[in-house]
Parts: sequence; structure tokens; C-alpha cells
Amino acid sequence: MAKRKNFGIKNFFFSLIAVCIVIYIFQSLHGSVETVVAVKGDLENIIKAEGIIVKDERIYNATLDGSVTYYYEEGSKVKQGQLIANLNTDSNSVQINKQIAEIEAAINSKKKNPEVAAVATKEALTLYEDDIQDSILKNEFDNMYNIVGQVDNNGAVFVNQGTYDSYDINQLENMKKDLEKSISTHKVPYYSAKAGIITYKIDGLEEVYNIEDVYNLTASSTLKKEYTVSDKFNKETVSANEGILKIIRNFDYYIAATVDNEKAKLFSENKYIKTRIHSDGQQYEVWGFIKKINYGSEQSVLILYFDDYFYKIYDERYVDLELITDIYEGIKINTESLTEKDGMTGVYVQDASNIIKFFPIEIIGMDENFTIVALGEYVEKDERRLINVDGKRYFTVKIFDKVISDPEMVYEGQIAD
Repeated sequence: MAKRKNFGIKNFFFSLIAVCIVIYIFQSLHGSVETVVAVKGDLENIIKAEGIIVKDERIYNATLDGSVTYYYEEGSKVKQGQLIANLNTDSNSVQINKQIAEIEAAINSKKKNPEVAAVATKEALTLYEDDIQDSILKNEFDNMYNIVGQVDNNGAVFVNQGTYDSYDINQLENMKKDLEKSISTHKVPYYSAKAGIITYKIDGLEEVYNIEDVYNLTASSTLKKEYTVSDKFNKETVSANEGILKIIRNFDYYIAATVDNEKAKLFSENKYIKTRIHSDGQQYEVWGFIKKINYGSEQSVLILYFDDYFYKIYDERYVDLELITDIYEGIKINTESLTEKDGMTGVYVQDASNIIKFFPIEIIGMDENFTIVALGEYVEKDERRLINVDGKRYFTVKIFDKVISDPEMVYEGQIAD
């Protein structure tokens, strides 16, 4: 009899332990839940695109073989008319005399003195006499006519027409004096034709993406091209006609952004667009102005104008862009927390008493990771705000709520540990 009694007590304790284990497992599975605190935040609607930087840039070429002495560091800002480099050469003075003649013609043209200009014309033709005769002997008449045509009857137009247009007479006079000195010193000076950023990095795409043609860029002309950046700063020698440096206007620039036609429809000309530019592991936010949209059969090109942050990307050609079309502000929660209950979209929240409650939400914007929901209509201090759903008003989620991360693991009224 005593054995049976002991057996019954043992069974009772074993049963009690089993029940406790089941309760513990149930609470582990359904009691403790993972939550994320709701915070105020924003979400951007982003369109990614590849961009081409189009700059107002000018390459300065070596007129003779030799070496170059540079006077400014990479990325320095220079003013118009500053001495930026000297070309050191042992060549004869023929090329230098030609440059002097060109500058003399530019001075005379600016002074608008026909008689002096006529003299300059005669001198210029004398300087180019060997080139003209050489072209005739080789039957290269087109080249001969080109040389002769570069000097007009008044001496106002010379080789490199327009090269000296941006200089005033005093600057040209100083350049002429320095060139005359260079005949004996074997140094050809270079002056900045405009203010801007000086760079010694030349990528060979300067003429491909010319600022004068920026409005004509299409999807086919924005295909990424292979290129090599040549840094001239530490190069020991240069050859005649080789680029030795360039100056870029640093006040403004363009970026041609290529997007699909459907995405292009989201934009309008003459509107500002917030843009994030990615370059060398960094990103810069800047407002661009949509000057023009060139539509194609499948892709379109947005011509964006900028006037800020150029010093950060002046030496870049291709960049990655994020075009921000919308910014949504409200309560930011994880998209995986969304669920449906009674035909309404909402979230489960663990309140101060650890009771799980469902609250409807009004979605403003979302992506695969986050959702922005409306704050709701203010009622009074410390009270939940209200939203309208199908004509009815409901309390909604609020900042600092503990939102359940996995809504499938909980139910309304559950007590969580």
C-alpha cells in the first residue's frame, strides 16, 4: 500500500515538472518577442544613375620639345593672366617668333589699328613662308590655303585664332616681352587664359564631352568609354603639341545622367533635384538644376547644372548618382513588422504592461527595408494620435512604441515576458 502511495506521489511530481517544462517552452516561443523601438525618421525615393561630368576646361599644349617647370600644385585655384608654367627647351627661336607674331596680331586687333596690323600681317607671312613653300612642294595645297587663310588682310586673325581673346592688352604686352626674353633663355612662359582650377591630369575625353555640346548629349553618346588618365606633373620631358596641363572653370559644371525612359518621366525641365554624388568612396549632397531632358527610344539623358562642390570632383569624369525624387517624413519602422488584421494594415505593439496590442497605420512611403507611417492627428498631450481608415478614426502607433519585429509570432492580448 505504501509503495502505491509513493508511486502516486512520484507521478504527481513528474507530471508537474512536465507541465512546467511545457509552460516554459510555450513562453519561450510565444512569450518573449523581439521588438524594435519606433522612431521619427525619413525615407528617400531614390533613382540611381550613371553620370558624366562635363566641364569648361582647356588644355595647354607644349609648343616645343622640352621639360616643364610648374608653379602651382594640383588642384590650386589660379587667376586669369597668372604665370602657371615655363617650357624649358633648347630648340631654335622659330616657334617662339611665331607666338610673338600671333600675340602682336592680337594686340593690334584689340587696338584696331589697320596700318600696324597690315605690317604684322606681312611679318607673319614671312614667318610662315617656309611652311607655305613646304606645303607647295608636297602638293598639300589644302594645308597651304589653311596657313594663308589664317592671316587676313587686316592682320587681325592669326594662327590659334581666339587663343588670346580673353587677355587684355597689358597682359598681352607682358606675354610678348617674356617670349622675347625666352629666345635667349630658352624658356617659353604659359599664362592662365581664365580663372579656375589647375590640374595636370588629362584623360583624353576633354573634346568628347565638350561643354559647348552638353545640351546635345544622348543615351548613345553617354556610353562609358575606356580612358587613361595621364598625370603630367612629374613627367620629365614633353613633346611638341603634347598636353601639359589644363585649367577648369570652377564656378559651375554639368552632369549628364542616363536613366530609363519610365524614370525620366518623373522629372521635369527647369526644376531642382537633390542629388547625391558618389566619388572615391565619398558622397556629396548637392542641388542640381534640370536644364534639359533628351528622350531616346529606351533611355533618356538628364542634363543637370551645378554650381557647388566642384572642388571635390574636378578631376573625375564618370560618377555614380542618386537622384532623390521624394523624401517622406514620419515614424520609421521595419517593413517586416507590417501585418493585416480585420482588413487593416498595422503593427503589433508591446505596451508598458507587456500586453500585445494591434494598431492600424497610415503608410506614407516604404521600401523593402523600412516604412514611414503618418504621425496622426493630435488629440492632447501624452495621448495617442488618431488616423482615419475608411471613414473611422483609430489610435495609431507612436514614437518610442516597442513594435513587434515578427507579427506572425504574436496575437492580440498576449502577455509577453
